[in-house]
Amino acid sequence: MSEEYLPHLWIPDEEVEQFEKKTRAFTKDRDLDYGEHGATLSSGLQNILTAYSHLETDSLSEEDLIVFKMVLPEGEDIYAKRDIAEKEGLKINAVKDKRHAVVSTSKSRFERLQDRVGNYRDSGRLKHFQFVDSFEPYTTEDKEASSLKKFIAEIEVLNIDVQMMFIPNLDEEVQDRAAGKIIERIQSIQNVSVAKRYKLSDGTVVIRANLPVKELKSVTDDPVIYRVEQTGFFQLSPSAVTNLNACGMQLDPEIDVDALPIVAVLDSGVYFPDDYSDLIPVHWKAQGVSGYGGPHGTEVASKVIFSHIGLQLTDAYLKPRAKVIDCDIYGGQSQVSQEDMSQRIEEAVVEFHDVVKIFNLSSNVPKAIEGDELSILGYQLDSLMKKYKVKFVISAGNHELSKSCNTLEDILDDTDARIAEPADSMLGITVGAVAGTDGKDVFSKTGEPTAYTRVGPGFAGFYKPDLVSYGANLKLDNSIHRDPFAFVLFPGGQIGLDAGTSFTAPVVAGDLAEVHANMPGTSINLAQAMLYNGAEKMWDTKGITKEDAKYMGNQYGRGLSLTENCTYSTPYKVSFLREGSLKKSTKEHVKFLMPQIQAGLKGNNTTKVTITCITDAPIDKTKGAQYLGACITASLHKLGKSGQLADGNPNNSDNKEKWDTCNHFSKTFSGFSSGMWEVWLDLFTKWDVDENMEIPYYLVITIEDLTKTNNIYEAIIQESAGRFKPIETVRVPVRQ
Repeated sequence: MSEEYLPHLWIPDEEVEQFEKKTRAFTKDRDLDYGEHGATLSSGLQNILTAYSHLETDSLSEEDLIVFKMVLPEGEDIYAKRDIAEKEGLKINAVKDKRHAVVSTSKSRFERLQDRVGNYRDSGRLKHFQFVDSFEPYTTEDKEASSLKKFIAEIEVLNIDVQMMFIPNLDEEVQDRAAGKIIERIQSIQNVSVAKRYKLSDGTVVIRANLPVKELKSVTDDPVIYRVEQTGFFQLSPSAVTNLNACGMQLDPEIDVDALPIVAVLDSGVYFPDDYSDLIPVHWKAQGVSGYGGPHGTEVASKVIFSHIGLQLTDAYLKPRAKVIDCDIYGGQSQVSQEDMSQRIEEAVVEFHDVVKIFNLSSNVPKAIEGDELSILGYQLDSLMKKYKVKFVISAGNHELSKSCNTLEDILDDTDARIAEPADSMLGITVGAVAGTDGKDVFSKTGEPTAYTRVGPGFAGFYKPDLVSYGANLKLDNSIHRDPFAFVLFPGGQIGLDAGTSFTAPVVAGDLAEVHANMPGTSINLAQAMLYNGAEKMWDTKGITKEDAKYMGNQYGRGLSLTENCTYSTPYKVSFLREGSLKKSTKEHVKFLMPQIQAGLKGNNTTKVTITCITDAPIDKTKGAQYLGACITASLHKLGKSGQLADGNPNNSDNKEKWDTCNHFSKTFSGFSSGMWEVWLDLFTKWDVDENMEIPYYLVITIEDLTKTNNIYEAIIQESAGRFKPIETVRVPVRQ
């Protein structure tokens, strides 16, 4: 059967059944002495007041606010016990983990809390206090990122450059007044070289300051400060170019450049030869950016536009697949501070989000992430994606462990190989690198992670990277192996070799653009789900343990990005698409058709079904490891030989962590009935998600005839009598 390219099919609302969900919760009293426990709580409240009396500054003193911690017992969950805070007039500003919440209240409410805890202590009444383990001051020790603590403990420095993020959910005017007081306090300290503020896209104030280490606590103990981390300085990977030669190839004249999809490249500027100028319709610089930033941006852009350009060098023409908006956020700077990077990226997104939905960012802090707090820039990227309906494709980052480790296994097991900020973004697509070829004296065999790519786990143990692409292999002497995946285009139109995840992320950005271009009118999130759906597994999932699945998932994510697996449907491989939404109280059964011709096939494992569902989850930087506010689980239900719906899920989920934004799995079948199969979608949310909030999802269901004998596409069209229409003929409902 020929490889005929066909449009994917749309699942309309008529093929979806919605059901009401009912939930029940039970609470059991704790076995404790109320007098002793109440005394502990009273003592904690007094300690909070004592800590306040020792503060050098309290920028919220005139705002009538007291900030402290409420800690629940082991096994309890702040989401289930939020009513305690509500009863006592406490505002939950942030959740550090399930048990630890940062709360605030007025001074009069605090006095009332003391009285009521005393009543509980003396009489045993107000029994909801039994589910509070302690009230405690919120101190610098709680606020400092683990990486900052480690740095201060291990390295003797006089001054340290830090980012101080304010308590979330404060009124803008309150933040501004507090920021003025904090800046004033910092400027009163000797030997302070930096003291300035900026705002994240959600309005939260962040202050950057270069402070004497001995003065750090005196500033960060201020109640308005929620989190403190070392300032990250982003830099582009140094060029490892070898064998520069003029390209001299012309663009394929049959390709309509004007019709190509667009990707924005956030980098050091793109400098293509005049013959290729139509591929860069816009050159733009962020405020304060000037000068020449070197070849990095040009190399990155060449990967977006031509994918693996080395595979085209023997052709008559170069075949572009995308255009690039050149967003220069580096200029002549060798590194960019965290606050400048945040502001420049936001400036670019605000400028171009109406014309481009994909932004490539091949820039990282040159160190591994630590702890269970999402980085400030990781959150900023997520916030921008939510606000402007765009998608960031981000490099996993590079390391130099190949210079000190002798084997790939040693490299992958080193904690310093973990992904680097902002690759911890939860809504973006983080991309690692695997070797496309191997040879003599190289670190990696074909398909193995390269010796420079960073791997997972990501923030809070989530799988990272999300996808991988082929990149240059490294030799044991750390030189670049000459292979097709190492070639990039340099300023002036020269061809050379370079290595890094900087050049695999743009391949995937271009892949995403190709997929999205063939799904007219749909969200970029659906294109992301489609790309994940078509990713090629880099390991055998049969009989794999959960531990091994997690290990492999933190190297490869969902697998190798391959546009040929997902850009179109074919006669023997059909994808059903849907954009929808769920509320807390609802769940859905989504129907799709398994054709008669496929059910009639003889033999084992004739049919493969792949399910990918992406949740556009609410995000909250205040909730630590509970950052994502919702997830939708997908389960497959086939028609068995009896004609009844039965579970058809794999024994082991493919790289699925609880609360992950993506639910992705495959299952092969033999011996089943044709007709309407179903995917059941079930929404789980955190406590503060409103009952009426619509949580969008993006669903892809793919049926594949593994024997490649049946035209299942035609069979589905005929048997469904037009119930599932080609995507190009459908007006897709807009999901906000």
